[in-house]
Amino acid sequence: MSESALPTQRVEVRNSRETILAVALKLFTTKGYDGTSIDDIRAGAGFKSKASLYTHFKSKEEVAQALMNRIIKQIDDVFSYKEDDLEPLVRFTTVIRKLVEWANTHSQECVFYMIRGQQKKLKGKNDLDSKQPSKGEATFLSIVQQLRVDYPVRLVTSEVLLSIVFAVLAESLLDEGAFGNIDFEEKVEELVSICFGVIFSSEVIPVSKSYFTGNPMFD
Repeated sequence: MSESALPTQRVEVRNSRETILAVALKLFTTKGYDGTSIDDIRAGAGFKSKASLYTHFKSKEEVAQALMNRIIKQIDDVFSYKEDDLEPLVRFTTVIRKLVEWANTHSQECVFYMIRGQQKKLKGKNDLDSKQPSKGEATFLSIVQQLRVDYPVRLVTSEVLLSIVFAVLAESLLDEGAFGNIDFEEKVEELVSICFGVIFSSEVIPVSKSYFTGNPMFD
């Protein structure tokens, strides 16, 4: 085999993996994880046999974990920001708005993240890895803990609040008509307001979007 053929093969392998992940994500979010078989993924991705699929992923669970690893990386990026010494409400508004925008441009990923989290809870996973928050989740939990000092954060655990926020976002994405005929920016602001209602036990107004507009810190 010539060396020049190797890059082409690598591209083909990468493209095949991407096809599998894209098909699996769609199936998991429409049929559910338990309702999707490895053969469904094989057929949807255009592989003639399970053996050919297994050259990329050994099981449905391995496919799902690869998807989760990618989604967690996206969420980590969403929750990253350039300044960590901002007032907690400003930081919280920043990450919530970024999260809402991400969810509305990555709807299947958001829904699968929520489904996967609930699946692990229902099955009672006890392994340590499943209990460790990702970098992005840890950022959210840290900010909420800081908010508790000066703001009326609801008296439930920060982990539960994060789960509810994702459930709200996923539900809004599953019901396409939930917000009627409004544009993207209006939908984002509505969801930001709803997320604030989840977190706080009395009204706390999100920092105005104008605060972030034109400020390179929040780009």
